[in-house]
Amino acid sequence: MWAAQFYRWRHPHSVVTSGGLGTMGFGVPAAIGPKVAVPDKLVVDIDGDASFSMTAMEMATAAEYGINAKFLVLNNEYQGMVRQWQDLFYDERHMATKMCNPDFVKLAEAMHCKGFRCSEQELLSGCMQEFLEHDSSPALLECVVDKAEHCYPMVAAGKALHEMVFAQEPIEPSADRRLASISAP
Repeated sequence: MWAAQFYRWRHPHSVVTSGGLGTMGFGVPAAIGPKVAVPDKLVVDIDGDASFSMTAMEMATAAEYGINAKFLVLNNEYQGMVRQWQDLFYDERHMATKMCNPDFVKLAEAMHCKGFRCSEQELLSGCMQEFLEHDSSPALLECVVDKAEHCYPMVAAGKALHEMVFAQEPIEPSADRRLASISAP
């Protein structure tokens, strides 16, 4: 969702997206396929840690077949979009959204890929340059990000596109579309 909202592409047929359908696990295979189709092009999957974790093992396939796609993982240690809804609609009662992530750099290296990590904003430019210039194997860049950051704008359940929320403000989904409330311990 972050990439779809903030990355500006300039050429037709240069972005593959699930269209905001919440398709966790989409990014890794959606990067590998285009890299096979156009091996001379730079292909970068921009993914959250939870989504990436669902299909991360396919990095081994990419390495085995020399498919040098790149995987940029925004790691907030949560299922970020789900947590955002729990924050906004359920008074921050978090249920089953905290991730117990592996060391993504070691995971990449275990699958014969190059792993990078950036946890300081002032180091991002250098890390990004190394990541993008690496071309002898698939590469992963883990960017450690704020755990509580929300992704705006968003459309709440039962609301129309013209009711889009652009910043954190009180949001109330339509009563007929409200999810059942879960009491957290």
